[in-house]
Amino acid sequence: MRLLDTTTFELHSREQEYFKSEGYAILSHRWVGAEITFEQISRHSAELRNAGAWQMPTPQLEKIRGACLTARNLGFKWMWIDNCCINKSSTTEESESINSMFKWYRDAQVCITYLSDVEMRSPPLPPRQGGIHTTPPGPPNHTIFKRHDGRTPSEWFSRGWTLQELLAPHDMRFFDMNWNYMGTKTSLAREIQAITRIDATYLTGERDFRQACIAVKMSWLSSRTTTRQEDMTYSMLGLFNTTMSPQYGEGQRAFMRLQHQLLSSTTDESLFAWRMPDPQAGQRLGILPSETDWHDDEWGLLAPCPSWFTDCTNLTTTGGPRIDRPSNIFQPARQGVQIPIMPVPGNTAYQAIWIGAQLTLVGALPAYFLLKHHSKKRIMKGIVRALNVWVQDETGKMGAVAITLRPTDKEHLGPKTVALQKCKRVGASVWGVCYKYPKKDVVVGQGVVVQPEVRYGD
Repeated sequence: MRLLDTTTFELHSREQEYFKSEGYAILSHRWVGAEITFEQISRHSAELRNAGAWQMPTPQLEKIRGACLTARNLGFKWMWIDNCCINKSSTTEESESINSMFKWYRDAQVCITYLSDVEMRSPPLPPRQGGIHTTPPGPPNHTIFKRHDGRTPSEWFSRGWTLQELLAPHDMRFFDMNWNYMGTKTSLAREIQAITRIDATYLTGERDFRQACIAVKMSWLSSRTTTRQEDMTYSMLGLFNTTMSPQYGEGQRAFMRLQHQLLSSTTDESLFAWRMPDPQAGQRLGILPSETDWHDDEWGLLAPCPSWFTDCTNLTTTGGPRIDRPSNIFQPARQGVQIPIMPVPGNTAYQAIWIGAQLTLVGALPAYFLLKHHSKKRIMKGIVRALNVWVQDETGKMGAVAITLRPTDKEHLGPKTVALQKCKRVGASVWGVCYKYPKKDVVVGQGVVVQPEVRYGD
């Protein structure tokens, strides 16, 4: 790990544990224009050291100086700034930094967040070493993070990488474009919640944000953007406590790789609780021809991008009557997601098999309603399945989120093919809410929920 000396502006390389024991500050910022790189910073060290009160010739240099001076005033010798502390010409180092980024922000003594597009009208008192000013009780200040045009929040809140930079640090302090102190993540939690939809208790540390389910974390990222498509996925690795080998050029396939990892390592079914933004959203992505016909409002179990989780902010995987299922019942398969087939008591053998076949593809997702005379026609309309994911309705009652599955082959519905049955999700732009459902699953076979192939990179 490399850090800048806040006095000499020179880079020093040591093990991260050394800098952690010394205590270091870290910068969170929005890249603007041509930032100073690892290859360039050594040529500017003397200039930064000797500038005194003079304005630096570029905003990029002024930002480095301001960050180091702020860290030094807080008592820190070391400062980490991504653009000049990472050698991005080394693919090995870039990969390590992507997978270590969350840890570096988490282990910093303080995160200095610089908002280059915000100018405070009446700055509060400056921060002091050993204590943090807090906002007095009262209504949130909805204008404090507004850009200097007064219309929208700082662009810092719309970038993919800054999400983990917001959540990882224990002590985060905000500064405006003139390095005026604005407040801390804790004191401004209500204002940040209003912009990001992240519950303030996760920002203050009252609750560990890792307690949030997959869908909720995805929703926090759903409206953010990154310069490179792949970075939308790489920027959230720390949120899920996982690592991936970066493969720039893979586009949105990176998001599918991440979901496959989550499928293999977690039982969190909120991964399937997304909704299409509208019925035509899937078709607009450009589905490649396959043996499965895909129509409006149809998809597999895995979303193609985080934006499909926009409506998932209030979901939870705790608090409702849980469906008892075997662990790791959902697994990546060649054509989609493998799920178990479940028998349904109270029906004839043929009917039980086919209702079970539907349970195949959502792996044991029990039906909200079970009809004794279940015909092929009704099966082809779709069978509702409840997930171990809950949402509170307007009366305060908790209900299980439900999705609808349908067999892809209506010509071969029969007992002999049940274990090979394939399904797809229909009505994917909505999900229902179930209040009554079986609480235990019995697995009798395996099936697959097929996943459409998309023209990535077009």
